[in-house]
Amino acid sequence: MIKKIINSNYFYAFIALCCSLWLFFFVSTPGVGSTRDSNQSNTSTVTKRATLTVPLQLQADVDKYYITGYPENVKVTIEGPSALVTATKNTQNFNLYLNLKDLSIGQHRVQIKESGLNSELTYSIKPKYVTVNIQRRETKKFAVDVDYNKESLATGYEAGKTEVSPDTVTVTGAASEIEKIARVIVKPILPKGIKSTFDQEVLVQALDKNGKTVNVTLDPQTVHVKIPITIQSKQVSINLKQQGDSNNSNLSLESDVKNIRVFGTQSQIDAINSSVDIPVDVSDVTGNTKKSIDLGDVLGNKVAFTDPETISVSINTGSSSSSTNNSSSNSANTNNSNNNSNSTNNSSSTNNDSTEDNNNSEQ
Repeated sequence: MIKKIINSNYFYAFIALCCSLWLFFFVSTPGVGSTRDSNQSNTSTVTKRATLTVPLQLQADVDKYYITGYPENVKVTIEGPSALVTATKNTQNFNLYLNLKDLSIGQHRVQIKESGLNSELTYSIKPKYVTVNIQRRETKKFAVDVDYNKESLATGYEAGKTEVSPDTVTVTGAASEIEKIARVIVKPILPKGIKSTFDQEVLVQALDKNGKTVNVTLDPQTVHVKIPITIQSKQVSINLKQQGDSNNSNLSLESDVKNIRVFGTQSQIDAINSSVDIPVDVSDVTGNTKKSIDLGDVLGNKVAFTDPETISVSINTGSSSSSTNNSSSNSANTNNSNNNSNSTNNSSSTNNDSTEDNNNSEQ
């Protein structure tokens, strides 16, 4: 019976079916295929999320209209297969834009749209809507004014003619904003007590009549400002003048310094003569002495400062020479007295010698 079954066609068909099923399960069993194929399959099914910062583009006639109110960049969060998210993040081969082509002048709330993202990715844009202001575009040139604090200059120093390069700028904006502009200026900030030429790049501003900044575009945004800062000077002689009462009528004033240089503004220098009087107080002088005179105190606000700042003045009363004469006279009297004494002694000695000679003769 068994032999008959084995020799039958059904038996071989059954065996063939079993082999086919075995081969099918062997091939489809996990881990039997290549590791690489398995990894690729797993990677393609893993999801990933990334947030990107993307420039916002405008679809509008920007040569005719001036558009404000929109951000330069927006954030978009994408999610999808890991490999696709990574590729999109690296290439950023998509756009975020505002379609303003069919909008009229005025304010509009517009949705930000995208183009170029793979359909397998989901995304969200932040912000989703923006409010834009569309105005007729206008361009105009303005001269640049300079406004700075002249009190920053050191005492006696003056500012020369200011140089601005370039001295005009191009202003672009909404026609309504251009009309608000009262002046285009630069406001250089000079250091307190500055004594040398100011030479820097300074930011340009467009201001209205109230001094508030107008929302326009300036080209260029900075200009070069040069402010020459100098001080005038000239050399003058000095005249020492006695000041105050003194009982001595023989006072004389002398100084090794004969000329000084005075510094100040042009008007101060023009007002100074070729010589200046320097008063010297002698009311407290009782004998020969020296005094240091502060020229800044003496000249006051006539000049900014002097070189040198102080001078030394010798005050002679004549007492020293009188004392010398008296000493010489006393010395002469003493010498005469000594001479007389010596003469008397010599005469006495001579007389004694003569007496002795006479006595010897008589003997």
